[in-house]
Amino acid sequence: MNNKYKFDCVSFGKRLSELRKFHDKTQEQIAEYVGVSTKAVQNWEHGSKMPGIDNIVSLAEYFDMSIGEILEDEAYRIFEKKSHNRKRSIEIISVDDKIEFFMEFCEDRYMDRYELWVWDEAAKYKYLYVSVEKLIPYADFKNSLIEQSDIIVDTYRNWLFSVLTNTKEDLSIKKVIEDKIRGEKMGMASKGAVWGGFGHIIYFDDDEYDDECEY
Repeated sequence: MNNKYKFDCVSFGKRLSELRKFHDKTQEQIAEYVGVSTKAVQNWEHGSKMPGIDNIVSLAEYFDMSIGEILEDEAYRIFEKKSHNRKRSIEIISVDDKIEFFMEFCEDRYMDRYELWVWDEAAKYKYLYVSVEKLIPYADFKNSLIEQSDIIVDTYRNWLFSVLTNTKEDLSIKKVIEDKIRGEKMGMASKGAVWGGFGHIIYFDDDEYDDECEY
């Protein structure tokens, strides 16, 4: 993001530093979540550089804030106009043989790219698996990723376990995911399968309660 947006880099840097310290986070943790170097976060906090649009979106998500809240700058209206309706979800599908695991196909209109976000219903994080330029039809993009669904699930879960901490909440999430994995290995997963807790899998058919199995 360059000077034509007229952001106050110094004010933003101070705000970012205050938010990070308030939430007891390190620059390394922020850098890992956003997908940049620690040096980049240091430059943002020092006010020598301004993060790009995608990075601002990620920072807002990280601190569970709106874009306007994290910028807290009158230049936000310029940003909002530029990024308004830039992303839309095209389709969300459940993954076969996986319990409550979803793939969300998105379109980034501003960047002219397709994106695949994945998440588990029990987890608190979504994960951007891939973002590519729209050089192929959407159907081809979707089908190529569906063919990799097992790899995508493993990649997401490995990433999720790497970011979960030892807090009570995070350990609970990890336990749920591990429980689902056990159910999947026993062949309990199918479309419409919902984790019911404590080894219970609930099955739904057309949004109506159908059956419940225990493993």
